[in-house]
Amino acid sequence: MKKYFFIPLILLLGACSDGGDTTSGTAEREHVWSEQVNTIDKAKGVEDILGEANDRQREDIDRQSQ
Repeated sequence: MKKYFFIPLILLLGACSDGGDTTSGTAEREHVWSEQVNTIDKAKGVEDILGEANDRQREDIDRQSQ
């Protein structure tokens, strides 16, 4: 009877362990959302570039209209 108790226990413990692998795909000490944070930072940089281009275009239009 005891061996039937240990078999499910061993299977349960084996299923709960992650095997020591980094299955999440993140490196050590890397934040879970680091890819999303990097993407947001890049988008902010692009937003700044587009804003500067828009300002230059407005200045050009103002100069041409005078």
